[in-house]
Amino acid sequence: MSSEEHVKIFVHERYFQKYSVDRRIYCVPVDEDEENRLETQHQILLKYFNDRLFLAPVDYPERVLDCGYGQGHWVVQFAEEYDESEVLGIDIFTPNLPEQPENLELSGYNLNDRLNDAGLFERNAYDLIHSRFVGPGIKSNRWESYIQDMRRLLKPGGWVQMMEYYPNIQSDSGLLSDQSALTRWWTTYANAMERSNRDPRIGQRLQPLLTGAGLRNVHGARISLPIGAWPSGISFFSSSFNPRIYP
Repeated sequence: MSSEEHVKIFVHERYFQKYSVDRRIYCVPVDEDEENRLETQHQILLKYFNDRLFLAPVDYPERVLDCGYGQGHWVVQFAEEYDESEVLGIDIFTPNLPEQPENLELSGYNLNDRLNDAGLFERNAYDLIHSRFVGPGIKSNRWESYIQDMRRLLKPGGWVQMMEYYPNIQSDSGLLSDQSALTRWWTTYANAMERSNRDPRIGQRLQPLLTGAGLRNVHGARISLPIGAWPSGISFFSSSFNPRIYP
């Protein structure tokens, strides 16, 4: 990718990456508000998973690939905590990170392209490949080959950890009607994603896609994240949370 990946445009009072918008790759803002959202998202997930950056049963991953590192919150923290690891982060937008650990390499890359750049990737090399919330940028017909690419890059015995939203907001009480603003928002959003050749329900398909790519010991969990007001006395986070995702 060229220097144009750093060029931004101002649309609807938000900044976007011109390269992505022109090519209809990833039409999500890249401004300070988005950075704050990603930071909050990262902290929520950290708290949910008891400060664990990954759940795979690997004591100390020596080589790690982070696909779609965003503002770098996960990949920078990982590189800092595992300072003897060799870490590579790739993303369509490559912001200048204020502090980049010496063991972290960052590179611009379109995840819709095959992960076969011999100058950047090495086959059968990575102990852990991390992919989180890249659904808005990956074309619907790319997912199968995307996961196959990650499998080829994995070291024998390595692990892939993936996480994607299914943003169909629902109510445990069943009181959320089909005419509610949230339900109508989801319908509009899902239709827009599908028209853009994106799969808004990809979170529900990750497990069979991983199995179909030939990966073994595939485990998955559906995690509900609450929004809005909650009754007093109900605590969302639990210090004893221990998802049975891996044996």
